[in-house]
Parts: sequence; structure tokens; C-alpha cells
Amino acid sequence: MHIGDTVVVRKAGEIIPEVVRALPELRAVDAVPCRLPTHCPECHTPVVQPAGEAVTRCPNPICPAVVRGQIEHWASRDALAIEGLGEKLVRQLVAQNLVRSPSDLYRLDRPTLMALERMGAKSVENLLGAIAHSKQQPWARVLYGLGIRHVGRTVARQLTTVFDSWQTLASTPPAAIATVPGIGPEIAQAVAVWFADPHHQGEMRALEQLGLAVHGETPTPKLGPLAGKTLVLTGTLPTLTRDEAIAGLRRRGAKSPATSAKKPTLWWREMPPAANSPRLNNWAFPSWTKPACSITSPHRRELAAPSPSCGSLRNREERARG
Repeated sequence: MHIGDTVVVRKAGEIIPEVVRALPELRAVDAVPCRLPTHCPECHTPVVQPAGEAVTRCPNPICPAVVRGQIEHWASRDALAIEGLGEKLVRQLVAQNLVRSPSDLYRLDRPTLMALERMGAKSVENLLGAIAHSKQQPWARVLYGLGIRHVGRTVARQLTTVFDSWQTLASTPPAAIATVPGIGPEIAQAVAVWFADPHHQGEMRALEQLGLAVHGETPTPKLGPLAGKTLVLTGTLPTLTRDEAIAGLRRRGAKSPATSAKKPTLWWREMPPAANSPRLNNWAFPSWTKPACSITSPHRRELAAPSPSCGSLRNREERARG
């Protein structure tokens, strides 16, 4: 592979594109070969390539680039959602050694922030407010925000419904973690290794002392209008964000909404339909389109939960017979 190559790309799985091959016949005569770096360009530590993976990583936990990535992930919308803590500000904070871990964010004060470039009184006030508000985020978001390998939002939710505190999770062996639905040996091992690190344990204690939610959430209700149902959502939700709709469904007993790759119990259809609707059309299970109970967001918007009396879909064979 050379820089500037023309390549053949195909769709791998549902979404991710995959480079199949380069076309050397279209390559420029002065094209430069691609060479993976042997050392981190930021801290010059030799990079490592985990077995079976294509990616190379800097293993230095105090590398400025690693710290920046960690803080940006912590502040991201799906994690602690700290509005105003963008890439440029994170770069300043790390470069001046003011922030080396997520807990350092909660020790920042007004004079320190006022001394930074492009930080006026209003910006400082808003940022400190956003940092303080992030302490209200639930344990699942905190776990996701830690940036543990293989622990995305769904995995974090699964783990926090079983392990009600970080101490409980840290003291559980990998084999036991792997018994949680949706958690395999690889994820369990990554979680166990992360929490076994004394530095990480110190960070968790610091976050706890600073008032972050590192203890369990209210479990999904076993009773409710959607108890035991697994839903898939498609199309546009006109008055709620997707996350608000999912949270409302869980409060009513529903399981985590399924992807179209796994057959759910029910299909919540909205308009316009999603691109994967043809696959769903080939399944036989009820679809919901009309209101039965409302879901209200924190911003007082409402979206109706679907009614099971709105009919069902027939699979391809049934339609052919009809």
C-alpha cells in the first residue's frame, strides 16, 4: 500500500467499509510506501501491536496524546457529556499539566481556568457548571467514560446492572464477569486487567471522593407495559433523541433495544423507515406505530410508546401464501 493509492472498497458487515486491495496500475510513479510508525510521535515510546489486531498503540499511560484522548472521551456526549470541554481546551489543560486524569477536571477552579487562552468569565462559569453537572451522570456512563478497551455503552450498561459498584466489579474474577449476558471472555479479561491496576484503583477512589456516581443504578423494572420485551427502533424519532427514547423504554421494563442483526420481540416503526427495514419486513413479529403511553424527556418533550394492538408483520412466506 502506498500513499495516494486508488483502492477497491467493499461493505463489510452492516456498515464498516473494508479495503480489499490496492490498484498498483493506477499508482503514481513517485508514490511513497505506507510505513507504520515504530515509535509514538508524541512521547517517542515504542508502539505495540496487540496480537491479532491491525492497530498499533502507544503503551505510555502518561503520553500527552493518550491523556488527551482519555479526557476527550470522558467529556464526550455519550459519556459524562461535559459541554464546552472541547479538543482545543483539553490540549491546553494537558499541555500545562493541569489535567492528567478525569479526576483532575473536578479540581479545576475559576482562577486556573481564567488564566487559559480564550477563556473569559462566562466561558469559565459555563465550563465549571458543566463539570459539576456531570457528577449527576449514572454509573454506566462513568464506566463507559473510563475508556476501558471493549467496553462501549451497551457493555457498560450490562455490567452496571449486575455490579452495583466499582469495588464489586474490581473484586470479581474474569470468569465470573464473563457470565454476564453479552459479556465474553475477552471483554471480561480487559475489565479485570483494568481494575487490577493500582493506578486505576486510585483514580476510582478519587472520583468517588469527588462525588461521581460509581455505584449502581436503579435496575430495569421487571414489571411494566414492556416487561420482558426486546425492541428495535427504526426511522426518525420526531420529538425525542434516540437515547431519550431508549431510556424511556427501559423505565417501562423493556430490554435494551436490539439491532436489526438480532431478532427482537417488537419493532417500533417511525417514519421515514430506516434503511434496514427490508430485513425487518422478513421477520414475523408485532410492529408498533400508535401511542399507548407517553415517554417524556428531561426537556419536557414527549413521544408515544407504541401500542401492541396496532397489528403485526407477516414474513415473506406468509405474504406469498396470502
